[in-house]
Amino acid sequence: MSCYRTDAEALRAAGYRLTPQRLLVLEALYHHPGHATVDEIWARVREQHPYVDLSTVYRSLQFLKEHGLVGEFRPAHGPAQYEAIRRRPHAHAVCRECGTTIEVPVAWLTELVERLADGHRFQAEVDHLSIPGLCERCAAKVH
Repeated sequence: MSCYRTDAEALRAAGYRLTPQRLLVLEALYHHPGHATVDEIWARVREQHPYVDLSTVYRSLQFLKEHGLVGEFRPAHGPAQYEAIRRRPHAHAVCRECGTTIEVPVAWLTELVERLADGHRFQAEVDHLSIPGLCERCAAKVH
């Protein structure tokens, strides 16, 4: 069973209705390399079901975001981007100028969570984290 189907079954088991359209959006994200815009997701969905409209894709993305299956990134320039959250924890460093996205190693997140717990008895929730900043190229332009 593919990962997106596993996520779909978990939602159903929790009592949520997973419509065919929601499943198509989730599947499109699992098969897209990296981040995808709404238009890219919609194009992929329409390959299989040409009558799904854009508002359905937006509503499906909102539902999937609310249930922790999809992450949304808003780069400084350009449209929002989405991706399936295949594993947790999951984090990106995102350049606020050019939108360059770097995946943060899970080990770094694990260490951060452990240090916060040990040093401050703080239970960090970093299942999906976006860290804004400047990439090397954009930082060089500023200085």
